[in-house]
Amino acid sequence: MPDAQNDRVTQLIQENTAVNELLRQQAEAGLTNLHRPIEQVGILLSRPTFIITSGVLFLLWIFLNLDLKFVSHHPWDEPPFFWLQGLIGALSLLVASTVLVSQARQAQLAEQRAQLQLQFIVLTEQRSAKTIQLLEELRRDLPNVIDRVDADAEVMQQPADPEAILDAMNTLADAGETALPPKDPS
Repeated sequence: MPDAQNDRVTQLIQENTAVNELLRQQAEAGLTNLHRPIEQVGILLSRPTFIITSGVLFLLWIFLNLDLKFVSHHPWDEPPFFWLQGLIGALSLLVASTVLVSQARQAQLAEQRAQLQLQFIVLTEQRSAKTIQLLEELRRDLPNVIDRVDADAEVMQQPADPEAILDAMNTLADAGETALPPKDPS
């Protein structure tokens, strides 16, 4: 029997992986023609080899110009290396712009995932309330079970009201309180 359970767990993991792959493909399909090259540049710029290569090239630029200054007295970029500063400034603009575009896209994807997660949470809460409601009905209908009033079950079988929860959270926030009690320092 454990093999059947392991097979089912493996099947569930594969189904979840397929859903995650579908979400990734949808996000990829949502890229515009402008986003694709920016994403590729972002991938290139985020590698450690880019930082090391840039540093080596900047040092080589400085070394060659200083060497040319002392050997032939005609470097292409004399200290304080005006052209190198311009190149570094342009590269900084490219990196900053790439990071901002990537962050905006990642924030959009995170918002979509959060909305999806919220929908699953609400659906799960509704299912839980319905399950409690059905169990309570079953408990009342079974002749061999003692019928009693369970106040907790009465409350829990009602689906949560998201507006009421949001209003309560806003009221607590306005009062400077948090929705969770403070932790006991002991």
